Amino acid sequence: MDLDTSKAWGQASATVSANKEVLVALAGVFFFLPSLALALFFPQPEPPAGAEPKQLLEMMSAFYGQIGPYMAAATLVQVLGQLSVLTLTAQAGRATVGDAIRAAAGGLLPYLGAQLLVVLAAMVVFGVVAMLGAVSVALAVVAGLLVLIAAIWAAIRLSLIPVVIAVEGQRNPVAVLRRSWELTQGNAGRILLFVVILALAVLVISVVASAVVGIVLALVGGAETARIGSSVIAALVGAGFTVYTTICFAAIHAQLVGTAGSDQAVFD
Repeated sequence: MDLDTSKAWGQASATVSANKEVLVALAGVFFFLPSLALALFFPQPEPPAGAEPKQLLEMMSAFYGQIGPYMAAATLVQVLGQLSVLTLTAQAGRATVGDAIRAAAGGLLPYLGAQLLVVLAAMVVFGVVAMLGAVSVALAVVAGLLVLIAAIWAAIRLSLIPVVIAVEGQRNPVAVLRRSWELTQGNAGRILLFVVILALAVLVISVVASAVVGIVLALVGGAETARIGSSVIAALVGAGFTVYTTICFAAIHAQLVGTAGSDQAVFD
């Protein structure tokens, strides 16, 4: 069936409005705090003036190597939050927040299994591109661009992985991938456009808000105060974006499976 992203956005907005208190609590614990902690405790290093590309690459590699375990932990917390929100949306009025979190915890392993399969497939593809690079640099560049386009397309086709796990209760990683692929058939372009528009809007809001707050706080309390304030704003906007996109994908899923009903879901 043809997807109506405007309707999905309307349903998501109504659901968020009807459940502000619950969603603010969940977003604060699962989305806002992990992002803020990473930003405050592991700020990105400032590149030295006149640094060579090789030096920058080494610096960033060392940085992400240091914070890798913490990023992984933060990502797991955020995935748990997404699955919890999706479970609440699917079982509105029938599941409490505690029930949703417990159910979401049971979906973590299937989610990780599905993502592992995606990563393994990506490694095979990039391995082929690397081998092409040994033959011809130009051929490798063309192949790399094609792979990038294919990766974006595949990411959209697999964007319903969390929804399939949380809403449909699927626990087989292969079946989860197949189901998401089937559901997005014929609607990948609409979903991509929707995600791009939403991401651009959030990016503009985040950049403008962080810049304004940063300038004001820099004048009042100095550079460190500005950094903390900008990190708080970025984490707030990111948490809001995650909540809205998560519920939007629940609404998209409901349309694609033909279960879209009321304009909003009210949680317990």
